[in-house]
Amino acid sequence: MTLRPLLPEPGAPIPVGEPGSRDRLRALYGRDHDAAGIRINLIASVDGSARGDDGTSESLSSRPDRAVLGAIRAESDVVLIGAASLRAEGYLMPRTARLAVVTTSGDFAGASPAPSGDAEPILVFGPVIARERTAASLDAPHRFIELEADSHGRLAPESIIASLIADGLGRIVCEGGPVLASQLLAAGLVGELCLSTSPRLVGGGLPVLGSEPHHAIDLRLLALMADDAGGLYARWSVN
Repeated sequence: MTLRPLLPEPGAPIPVGEPGSRDRLRALYGRDHDAAGIRINLIASVDGSARGDDGTSESLSSRPDRAVLGAIRAESDVVLIGAASLRAEGYLMPRTARLAVVTTSGDFAGASPAPSGDAEPILVFGPVIARERTAASLDAPHRFIELEADSHGRLAPESIIASLIADGLGRIVCEGGPVLASQLLAAGLVGELCLSTSPRLVGGGLPVLGSEPHHAIDLRLLALMADDAGGLYARWSVN
């Protein structure tokens, strides 16, 4: 399978899995440590669903998509996700970045993050009421970081990001789910959106940025690639 850079200018094809392909993808997705805002990396069907007919994003993904995901993770200090994503997706621990998870309830039943090498403990952000349940239900080494919740039980996105930066984890990529990604966008914390589009129509599903409305946000296309099957890989600057 091959990735073909289309914008900002056509480039030589990148044969996924071949020697040198990882370095080329990392160069395309490289970011400075002082780049403004965090990154969001998501995949969706053509009709905008974040999950396929298996109830997860796995049936939307592909080898090129996983190669892009790996390149983005390699350029990140930490991968940030919501607890629902950990429960549903069966996450493989990132090889080169920390994993941070946001929970309001501490419910990790069914979550089984697969170990990867000498992965450091998962960082779990949650309110005080979630600490005990997290300890009981998350069967993986973790460190619970208590944050204050609002009247609806939600954590402030600004507090989560500030805590990660204070830990020296400034290059942050959020991989969803839709609710967390939408909250980060609404809070004005996102500098870049990397969106893979799977060449499939799901018919319904889960909106890639959730169902709650948010204000209009202008984007600027930085780069675009396509694979042999019609998958598209866009990199957008969030203005």
